[in-house]
Amino acid sequence: MKIFLLVLTSVIWGSTFFIIKDTVVTLNEYYLVFARTFIAAASMLVFLYFKNKKALLNYKTILRGAMLGMFLSITYISQTIGLKYTSSGHSAFITGAGVIIVPILMFVFFKRKIKLLEIILLFVVIIGLYFLTYDSQTVLNIGDLITLITAFSLAWHLILSGRYVKKTEVMSLVGYQFLFAAIFSFLIYITTQPISFGLANNEIYALLYLGFIGTLVCYFISVWVQKYVDTVTVALIFTLEPVFATLFAWAFASEKLILKEILGGLIILSGIVAFQLISNKRKKTNLQQ
Repeated sequence: MKIFLLVLTSVIWGSTFFIIKDTVVTLNEYYLVFARTFIAAASMLVFLYFKNKKALLNYKTILRGAMLGMFLSITYISQTIGLKYTSSGHSAFITGAGVIIVPILMFVFFKRKIKLLEIILLFVVIIGLYFLTYDSQTVLNIGDLITLITAFSLAWHLILSGRYVKKTEVMSLVGYQFLFAAIFSFLIYITTQPISFGLANNEIYALLYLGFIGTLVCYFISVWVQKYVDTVTVALIFTLEPVFATLFAWAFASEKLILKEILGGLIILSGIVAFQLISNKRKKTNLQQ
């Protein structure tokens, strides 16, 4: 069930790509990040206020939520800025390749050993990402370097949320994460852009979907599930996001789906399925011993 929820999260995030791409044509990207995280924060914190006020008053939860919120806003904003200077393919590949960063950072800072199976399957997934997303016609540029920030901030968000969720009440942690992400992005918005809160109908619908589904639901699942699922496994499954993004762009945005992309998607899917099958087999063997 938990793996299914992670895959569902990847499906939803994949569906948001073409929505964001269309929305930022008319809506400032910083405002978009602020609005989607504010919607998620308000929903979660109001719910918690009536259900469990005490959970909101824990200073450790507030500090941990602030840390996650900072990395969440950095992830969103750096990716958006990077897309101004590089292609969608480069952005998706570099962000997805951040899956390799997760076990390396966990080994360096938290002494978690990197398993041989993980190394092999991580590189299989990276090969799949290359075929799926990378466009060789775009040369390396400043946008790629900015998107590297996205990959590192996303990796740290996964790692820290995996650690915090084991010792912090989940709903308040997620609520404060959204709140501080909204605050950070709003401060950047009001200090860099002329302030305007007017919205067209299509922008309102897009923000409601991104706020409630793409942010509130998905990030709650991604944090909560790490109580039970290893962070590296979570990172691997999230590499399905560009696979679904490609499929949604083909189905709803009339983008072409070429053989190279199909091959890349199949490689990623095969790598993740193999990882799960081998992991489950090992768990059963250990239980029988």
